[in-house]
Amino acid sequence: MPQSKLRSNALLRWLVEPEPPGLGLDLRSGELSLARLAEKRGSAELDLCVTSPLPPGCLQFNMLEPNIQDGDTLTQVIESLLLRTGAANSKRIALTVPDYLARVSVVELPEAPRSNAETIDVLKFRLKKALPFDTEHARIAYERLPSATPTYLTGVMHEAVVSQYEDFFTDMGFHVGLVIPTSVSLLRVLSPLAEANLSPGADYFFVNVEREYFTVSLVRERRVPLLIRALGLRTPDGPQVAYGEDELVQEIIPTAIYYREKLRGTTLERVYYRSLRPDLVHLREILEAQFEVASEPLNLSSAVGIAKDLQMDAALADSVSAAAGAAFGRVA
Repeated sequence: MPQSKLRSNALLRWLVEPEPPGLGLDLRSGELSLARLAEKRGSAELDLCVTSPLPPGCLQFNMLEPNIQDGDTLTQVIESLLLRTGAANSKRIALTVPDYLARVSVVELPEAPRSNAETIDVLKFRLKKALPFDTEHARIAYERLPSATPTYLTGVMHEAVVSQYEDFFTDMGFHVGLVIPTSVSLLRVLSPLAEANLSPGADYFFVNVEREYFTVSLVRERRVPLLIRALGLRTPDGPQVAYGEDELVQEIIPTAIYYREKLRGTTLERVYYRSLRPDLVHLREILEAQFEVASEPLNLSSAVGIAKDLQMDAALADSVSAAAGAAFGRVA
């Protein structure tokens, strides 16, 4: 879809500060998570966090083509969940989708473009060879990073994928304020913790362990994402079994080497992680052995306000963290 035809309220606003939408929905294979933001006692806090299974065949996540296979069933599941949780009156929503639906990268330009339209055109040209689809089908969002040379953090998704989600939830009566990759949403949750707990100028890695894939992100100087890589995903015609600890190690090793040797990193201070794979019992030891720094799990309750009457154990907190990050828009 040409850029001129895009609805202004439907842009992928990943990397700017959006108005908090109130309701966050995290979509993943076989399950969804819902989190709601409420204004209480002068501050924002989560007062609803819940997960629900999704019927097989409802969603088929793919970077190159529309994902929603059974819209009627997906509508029924979401409407039933909203009614059951008392969230049926919510009209603003933010969505998180699997990381491998997007391509997130850092682009350095010789000079700064003069307008938003020119910036998008230049970034599309620079990213052309890195995308598995033609840039005329690309929806792009960007943020200029603090740097002596014009440097941009960019996120790209296929227009058909983004538009289908936007149209689907608009037809359900929602205003879609944000569509964001899961790890980007989680980094929004993690950012204030890193700012508070790490030294000025420190780098950290964040490892998001999903059931079917994992993502490794590098954040420099506590606030500038330089690397977000989705790994471990099986191809559709490959063996239908989840990756194991050995495969995770095989991917982590070159990432650690890349940081030390290619980026000449010397200020790595922490590895944070969030895991939906309790069977990976040695995850913490693996991360500490390969990165040679302390690691710790993402703690949702330390990053965001939680309503006093909201019951949430560690497993639920891990499951709803991405939805919570989306609900807050930008966690502060």
